[in-house]
Amino acid sequence: MANREMREYELNEVGWWGKWVDETTWVSKNGYAIFSDSFKQEAFFNRGGFVGVEKVPQDAVEAIEREFAKRGRKVPSIFVEDGRQWDKMRSCLASRGYAVADRMLVMEGVEEPTSGPNPKVAVDLVGPTPRRNELQQWTRTYLEAFYGDQKLNGAVSRIIQKAAKDKKVSLFLGRVGDEPAGCAAMYRSAGGVAGAYCIGTIPRFRGRRVGAAIVRRVREIARDEKRKLILQTLFSDRVERFYVKQGFKQVYLKSLFELPRNRSLVEKDVPSGETFGVRFNRDAVAVPATPFQEVFEGFEKLDAVRRLFGTDAQEVIAKLKVMMDSPVGYLRVDGDTGDIIINPEYLRTGDERHLYLDVLHELTHVRQFKEGKELYDRRYPYFERPTEIEAYEVAVEEARRIGMSEEEIVEYLRVDWVTEEEFLRFVSKMKVRKG
Repeated sequence: MANREMREYELNEVGWWGKWVDETTWVSKNGYAIFSDSFKQEAFFNRGGFVGVEKVPQDAVEAIEREFAKRGRKVPSIFVEDGRQWDKMRSCLASRGYAVADRMLVMEGVEEPTSGPNPKVAVDLVGPTPRRNELQQWTRTYLEAFYGDQKLNGAVSRIIQKAAKDKKVSLFLGRVGDEPAGCAAMYRSAGGVAGAYCIGTIPRFRGRRVGAAIVRRVREIARDEKRKLILQTLFSDRVERFYVKQGFKQVYLKSLFELPRNRSLVEKDVPSGETFGVRFNRDAVAVPATPFQEVFEGFEKLDAVRRLFGTDAQEVIAKLKVMMDSPVGYLRVDGDTGDIIINPEYLRTGDERHLYLDVLHELTHVRQFKEGKELYDRRYPYFERPTEIEAYEVAVEEARRIGMSEEEIVEYLRVDWVTEEEFLRFVSKMKVRKG
């Protein structure tokens, strides 16, 4: 998706949770840190994040860490979006010992629900001058749904009393008969965005489609206001399927990076390729060069590689070398030797799927080199170069085979050395559906 849209979605999230925390500090144009004394033990309310890509990732991370240190807080949790333009930030965090602790799906309501609500569930809008003490009912419902007790009633009550007076906020209370059963909130922000938050059902009412009724009401209001309705949910909460049934579609992912206690980054935090039937030697040291198969094991067995080299696949792969020589970027093929050059930091920390597809991309260039083609013909812009088009076609075909969505493929294709206009033309040429 466009960086502008992602920024609007992230600003909506910061705006809503900014009402829950005691302080939101912007450390740069794109980087922020939030702090809460009421929820001091919860990483979600004491964390850093970004609404756009940082030019110097290390400076941004250090700025967030300094804000936490000034307040005597432990090293923060930091949310970072997935996608190629974020690889430098993710590499920076990994190099500082951070590891992925959870992932967040950002979803948008784009389709009609496949399951209907329970007609016995009534959904009320809770206003700033509520009847029947509805704000307190909303607070108690929220705490029962998410915590199972009322220990934080005072703090949440103060937050909701204040939030209810904001015209950008709508609060929803679902009832079964006269009993409060579920809750939600909607927060409006610039760009025609509305975020759905705090969607929860009291345990004894789960299974009665209370959540479906509440989400439907939220969607109706967002649709009437012609707003894009988004929500965010953690993988660990395991409710993605519920939202898919309500017509929501994933638009992008975020990873929650934390600094593990008493351990450094280990292999399981950076997948090693077995998902695709290959293996990456993330710790390889190729100086000046090492056999390809010692860095990338099993590629010669892939159908995609056999299609590239035919019966010569085994021999080509056996003779191929890898060099760790590029301090920036990802991978490339040496125009003189036909061997692969890789950024060692990208090998160590790069996204598993992106690295897998990039290797296939470069193997396409290896074949082109052997055919005598000019790999870096400067007569063509990058995305119009025939050798690049062919290599990306191989990668896109494999991306679809391994189950990547069109949005995920778009983010894989994105690079930071072309204009947005050039990129959009290329996405269309690749026949990848954007949005």
